[in-house]
Amino acid sequence: MRVCVIRLRMLFDAATSAITIEHRPRNRHTYIVIDKTGEVRVRTPLTDVQKIRRLLTAKEGWITTKRDQIRSQASNHAIIGETIWFQGVLVPLEHFPFFKGIELIDAHHYDSFYTAEALDYLPQRMAYYAVRMNLSPANIVYKRLKRRWGSCNSLGVITLNVLMMQLSIEEIDYIIVHELAHLVHLNHAQAFHALVRKFLPHERQLRRGLKHKF
Repeated sequence: MRVCVIRLRMLFDAATSAITIEHRPRNRHTYIVIDKTGEVRVRTPLTDVQKIRRLLTAKEGWITTKRDQIRSQASNHAIIGETIWFQGVLVPLEHFPFFKGIELIDAHHYDSFYTAEALDYLPQRMAYYAVRMNLSPANIVYKRLKRRWGSCNSLGVITLNVLMMQLSIEEIDYIIVHELAHLVHLNHAQAFHALVRKFLPHERQLRRGLKHKF
């Protein structure tokens, strides 16, 4: 189960808050868009960042109100530039040294963060369960995947999605054991699930929960 931190109202500061600037040289005007995650996107023909931020000053109140509305409608979503899902918990970015000193935080920074954390954490969990299950992948690849948490092919190559660092530790372990089990069973027959269940007794609950998280 995801655990949410308590959110206080966070005012938008035109001078310092994270924004994403989309340079549109053909635009005649500057447009401010608040997407469904609360990210402030500025579509503008301007190239001077300071000038853009000065234009945002007059809209600070409106931006803050709009983001508060989005938070109340989707309280389990991370707000780009403010919070991030990490190991099953929504955490303020200020808790992570990775984000310090980055003026304009966007989705690419999130991907880089998850990749770095995955490369630090996942190999040790993979090694732990590989020893317990007495299985050895031919190779392990860590990358960002668009439609699945992991995969295992007939050559014994396991691929793990670095975005699984958003999930709880229990869910991460389930994905690792799931893919290792495919080294024995390249299907989802009863024998496959029995093997996973041997090491993770609550695999049914974990499997069902993950169906709604991608």
